[in-house]
Amino acid sequence: MLIFVIVDRVLREANMKKWIAKSRPQLKPQHVTKRLNWALAHRDWTCEDFEGVIWSEECSVEKSKDPRQQWVFREPGEKWLNDCVHPKEKNKGISLMVWECFWGKKKGPLVPITQGNITKIRYTRLLRRHLIPVIHQMLACGIHDFLFQQDNAPVHKAYSVMDWLEGNNIDVFEHPPYSPDLNPIEHVWVELKKRLHQQYPRIGDTVGGKQAVKKRLAQVLPLVWETIPEEFFEKLWKSMPNRVAAVLEARGGYTKY
Repeated sequence: MLIFVIVDRVLREANMKKWIAKSRPQLKPQHVTKRLNWALAHRDWTCEDFEGVIWSEECSVEKSKDPRQQWVFREPGEKWLNDCVHPKEKNKGISLMVWECFWGKKKGPLVPITQGNITKIRYTRLLRRHLIPVIHQMLACGIHDFLFQQDNAPVHKAYSVMDWLEGNNIDVFEHPPYSPDLNPIEHVWVELKKRLHQQYPRIGDTVGGKQAVKKRLAQVLPLVWETIPEEFFEKLWKSMPNRVAAVLEARGGYTKY
């Protein structure tokens, strides 16, 4: 018992206590370098520069989350150190893939992807049907120098997709790999899932099994999406200069975002 008392006192004197390990994609040295170079290239961008970016991503909305949390001993300022971050793992629960984008404080439609894995053909079709109207909306608002952000998924980088984007005069905003903190739409997914659980807490009990739950998700997620206010999106894109500064301070490493 005495040894535990001594250890506890030493930890307290060192300002060390038990914390939940932060969950982030695992960064390798090449990822850190790319993140730092990207931040250096955009260190002088203002909020207004980022307003013309269309942020997009696919997201898997799950209904079966693992509730267990990982804990680590650390000092308050060590939360973003490699040894104190818990890398994310893929979830095996009931889920539905959706695509969405936003620019400034305006959001595009939330698009459920119900036909299995998205392919380059399906992705191009999705962009043609849902991205083009968003661009028309921007043009109507007087924003002509816009950029389209997408992550580095192979289907996004397919030659046919990039050729379609170029053919439609859509400039791609390059994005460093393993950098959800540099894509503010990541926070939108958190808000979407939170509101889904608040507004439809029993959706996992939908009669009919896994496919019925997925069908119900496809019905209600666009409705939940519409409840997210414009002010939420506006705060996100305006945070980009601070996100870039945080990556620079971390020399390409983990940040609080």
